[in-house]
Amino acid sequence: MKQVHIRRHAPKHSTGNLTEEGKKLAQEFKKQLGKFDLIISSDKPRAIETAILLTGLKPLVDKRAGIPPFTPEQLKKLHEFGQNHSYGIAGAIFDNQEYRVMIKPKGESLVELIKETLNKLPKNGSALIISHDGVMVTAERILKNKSLDKAERGFEPLKGFKVHENGKIEDLD
Repeated sequence: MKQVHIRRHAPKHSTGNLTEEGKKLAQEFKKQLGKFDLIISSDKPRAIETAILLTGLKPLVDKRAGIPPFTPEQLKKLHEFGQNHSYGIAGAIFDNQEYRVMIKPKGESLVELIKETLNKLPKNGSALIISHDGVMVTAERILKNKSLDKAERGFEPLKGFKVHENGKIEDLD
């Protein structure tokens, strides 16, 4: 059965770059992953680097896996609020009406990318998409037909979910 794995990038600094610990974790995590027919990442350097560290291959870059066009000030606030929120960055996004409006189209775009990727895969093929917490939470809620009024979870670095061609969604360790 075809499946798409959607994972959050490795741990990053507030500047957006991967930490040394994040790089090590991704390299260690690579041993647990199988091979993928398609590897896709957002256009953010931290996502691209995570994909390379996890697979040893350069990913296809697709902005649909990326984040909204937050201003530097908004990103700073999100990072600060996310550190203290029980659901991290995703919780900080969903608790702010302005950010919730901005994240919805990105979640819809990621869902579109997931469906398109499933269609491209060979029989029993698998793909990896490296994305971002708030976008992933939004996409998962859309796929599960849940409202976008609140976050009920966040994704830790390198964690995520898997979508099967039959529509089944399951968490990834």
